[in-house]
Amino acid sequence: SANGQVDVVNHNGLVEVIAGSGGQVEVRAERIAHANTDEAAKQFLKEMEIKTEADADHVRIETVRVSTSGLSRRAEVRYFLKVPATVSVRLRNTNGGITVAGLQGGVKAETTNGGVRGRDLSGAIEAGSTNGGVTLEVDAIARGGIRAETTNGGVDLTIPENAAADLEATCVNGAVAVRGLTVDGESSRKRVDGRINGGGPRVSLETTNGGIRVNAGPASK
Repeated sequence: SANGQVDVVNHNGLVEVIAGSGGQVEVRAERIAHANTDEAAKQFLKEMEIKTEADADHVRIETVRVSTSGLSRRAEVRYFLKVPATVSVRLRNTNGGITVAGLQGGVKAETTNGGVRGRDLSGAIEAGSTNGGVTLEVDAIARGGIRAETTNGGVDLTIPENAAADLEATCVNGAVAVRGLTVDGESSRKRVDGRINGGGPRVSLETTNGGIRVNAGPASK
């Protein structure tokens, strides 16, 4: 359905989701197995499983963990999805990046070792990483706002120059820079807290080891 939900859970490998032109969810998954020999890799490939659940309102795709303890082998799955632009997505990864583009629905994206990148987004956003940066380019700030945080990495957010928002950006080891936008409120090297264009939905940005940049993009229509 147009307001459905798509979930992806991965452990090693890229997750890429873009808006498609139709009303279906299209999935391409690449399974990659590394081992000491070709035969061992082929056998390992057979052990790699992807679980899927789907109905009219919800699609869930999950990589099943396979044991690599004490073995010279490594598994990777790369997901490439096209989804209706208005659906909401929840994406979780462990070792790999997440890319999202062109969605109007809500986005929740979280990875441990890898970055999160989003562009042409207009729904509520929650994005986070432990070891990696978060880079977002949005066409509008939805009522649900934007939350982006990372521990080791920077946060880079571009919003329309005429967007209205309540901004809170803090970092520990780094600096906060706001470019092309006027913030009415508190501003220091490590913290900015105030209103942009009179205030609006909450935009919360946080990092420990890295900088934060908030940039003005083209005005929204």
